[in-house]
Amino acid sequence: MYKIPFYIGSIVSWFVPGKMNRQYARGNVNIFFFYIPIARFIKRTYGVRTHTIRLVRQVTTGRMTCVVNDRYFVKIFRDVSVKQLNDYKFLLNFIRPHLHVEIPNIFVAKHIPMYVADKLPGTDLRKFGKEKIVRHERKIKSQIFKMIDDMQNIPLKSIPDNERFLTPLQPPRHGPKTYQMSKNSVLAHQDLNASNLLLDDKFNVVGVVDWDSLSIIPDADKDRKHFENLWQIYKKKN
Repeated sequence: MYKIPFYIGSIVSWFVPGKMNRQYARGNVNIFFFYIPIARFIKRTYGVRTHTIRLVRQVTTGRMTCVVNDRYFVKIFRDVSVKQLNDYKFLLNFIRPHLHVEIPNIFVAKHIPMYVADKLPGTDLRKFGKEKIVRHERKIKSQIFKMIDDMQNIPLKSIPDNERFLTPLQPPRHGPKTYQMSKNSVLAHQDLNASNLLLDDKFNVVGVVDWDSLSIIPDADKDRKHFENLWQIYKKKN
């Protein structure tokens, strides 16, 4: 049943002119249909009333992202099972003690492929202004590289049934959807862009979000190179 709203949202969006407008229309239709399940999920999980559901980024046909009550970060997936989400939750819980930054706690719905994540401390990096961020570039990058090293130092053999984690919850746009284990395999975030970093007022990285691509990959340098590339893109934007 959970695929029906995505299906209807896709049809509706085709009658809206403009590619970007189609994505917004699809996202709003899907939010409309999922409002009741999201509200029930939030109430069961936290025991609070749901006041608002707000779209916070563009939506593709496969994923929806919104904020509930300006606090809870919710994602609904199209082609992901509840079992896969629970595996993802397990892996996040497994790596949390090894990291020096905060990562979200994940609560998974029982019957719909949907999760809600706790809001983390810190402020979105993009809200500080590029000039300030560039002045603290070395400090920010060193902390991200430390996080990457912390993940890569986690022995993969210590992860129970680690073969499950060769497939990311959200496969990267470019590259294989699944990986083969090798002697160089490591855990990787795979989406370390500026929008996923949370800073305190002293420009320390205190939180990292959007771990949907977290998985075991065979290239130990990929996370670092990917972060560097995305950082250069961020610096070039106006």
